[in-house]
Amino acid sequence: MSDGKILLLTPDFPPNEGGVARYLRSFAEYFRDEIEVICEPDDRWQTFDPTAGYPIFRRPLLATWGFLRWWKTVLFLRAFRDRYRVIVVSHILPFGTAAWVAHKFTKTPYVVMMHGMDVRLATRSPRKKWLAQKVLRGARVVVANSQALAREVASAFGLSEVLDVYPCVPDPLPEVVQHDPAMFRLLTVARLVERKGHACVLNALALLKQSGRLSGILYDIVGEGPLESTLRSMAEELGLESHVIFHGAVSDQQREALYAGANFFVMPVSQDPVDKEGFGLVYIEAARNGVPAIATRVEGVDEAVIDGQTGVLLHAQDPKELASAILTITNDSELRARLSMGALAHAKRFTCHEQLEKLRPFL
Repeated sequence: MSDGKILLLTPDFPPNEGGVARYLRSFAEYFRDEIEVICEPDDRWQTFDPTAGYPIFRRPLLATWGFLRWWKTVLFLRAFRDRYRVIVVSHILPFGTAAWVAHKFTKTPYVVMMHGMDVRLATRSPRKKWLAQKVLRGARVVVANSQALAREVASAFGLSEVLDVYPCVPDPLPEVVQHDPAMFRLLTVARLVERKGHACVLNALALLKQSGRLSGILYDIVGEGPLESTLRSMAEELGLESHVIFHGAVSDQQREALYAGANFFVMPVSQDPVDKEGFGLVYIEAARNGVPAIATRVEGVDEAVIDGQTGVLLHAQDPKELASAILTITNDSELRARLSMGALAHAKRFTCHEQLEKLRPFL
């Protein structure tokens, strides 16, 4: 192995708050002494970059003109070929393409990290699928963020092996927080988009209200997104204003406090033809705090939440089924305690050492 650095090349990095950005942040922090990050400019860079602990360079990665917009990245990789021993890219098209083309000139190996949307976008046309297959077959290793996605990538692109490296979290907390017995708090941490299931939760709470069983339940919503005004209006129309709190974007410390104060995490996702929920880091972040989850039986998600052991899996994004699940867990303290202990134990599989050490032989 050369003395060069690892280069992480990505358009999606903190201060962005999505699952991909946080996945890559964990990767960069784990290999902080060996890594440099090049990512897209962000006006909020001063909120993150100065304290990151590793070099972050922000520059436009794609050309603003021309059909092959990745040529700008190829020129950069060629110019600095002696600086890096391996290139890690997070988006197969176009940054995996740039690493593949540059490799022909520089011989610098590259690693491709795949996420659910990557697969969907790369298979939307025969041309894109052909190109993605070339890129993936030229990679030193292809990485997926769940076993389900690893199987899908291998099948879609004819690969013999795809390495599964789950999103990771710090070590589980040593103790479960004692909650206020008079208040039951549900929590969702996610972008406010349709597939995350916020509307399903609100409808389930409305059903509980109609049956007179909503007393003592609060629902905390963390995140921003295009559905915010719709969800606020929906909560008001359903008469849930005193039971739902919209927190918007929060700091890391505020998010941890909300996890610690929650009794149950709830995110009944639906499948999207493009924006696939490949795993769900937030379920594990909750589990690290001893907070079980209610989710849906979606491939990949069922690796983050184990039905009956670390939470409850619904058959579909169904308010009636969700309302029934909420009612069951609020009335059964022994079940909650057992699921909480199961969640803490499950979270130990997803420490950064456990997951990211899988990558070391390829870097």
